[in-house]
Amino acid sequence: MDWKQNYEYGVPVAELIERYKKLYTGAVYDVLDHLGMPYQALSAGLKPVRQDFVLAGPAFTIKGIPDTKGDENLRTRRIHLFNDMRSLGIPLVDTRDCSFDTQVAHYGEMNAVLGKASGVVGAVVDGGCRDTGFLLKDNFPVFCQYQNPVEAYMRWSYYDWQIPIALRGALSAVVQVHPGDFLFGDLDGVVVIPRQWVVEVLEKTEALVNTETAARAEFASGADPVEIYKKYGKL
Repeated sequence: MDWKQNYEYGVPVAELIERYKKLYTGAVYDVLDHLGMPYQALSAGLKPVRQDFVLAGPAFTIKGIPDTKGDENLRTRRIHLFNDMRSLGIPLVDTRDCSFDTQVAHYGEMNAVLGKASGVVGAVVDGGCRDTGFLLKDNFPVFCQYQNPVEAYMRWSYYDWQIPIALRGALSAVVQVHPGDFLFGDLDGVVVIPRQWVVEVLEKTEALVNTETAARAEFASGADPVEIYKKYGKL
């Protein structure tokens, strides 16, 4: 499965990733909000495991379920998940069927190693991660709700992938995420850009950031702030 074929944005995925990573989530959110999509920010609890991590890419959605018996069929099946990750993107882990489990680590070093070999550029986990030291040494950006050392085996398992999922939201109980939606995260959190809006939101945000940069320089020069606001409008 090649995401670049299945999620054609009109712009190469690698280019989209690099351009988004030059922006910041606040500006992207402002554009989404202005376009009538205020509920695209994920839970404020989702933070990078290192403050300088920035993450951008298509969503590869993953749904998990409780697995207290260590079902071998589930463990075998989940290996095929990595065969489906064959282009640039971000696994996005949904723990909702465990009432947003807060007990185990849902992502760790081995997931990252397998994923990176398949084109994964980071991960967003609406739950926990572990092996953080390895992730940091590998400079692999992960955003999660918490960190702990508890193994998921006999407690929780990946179940299905590349289906619509729901993660906790900042302004809403959940945010719906579909395969191919675009994720962008930095120290302030993570926003979800619907697939059909990826390029337009990018271009509008780039324009906004350019305007902000020009206005910022004028503010810093000591010029009259009233005149600057008149010149640039709402910032």
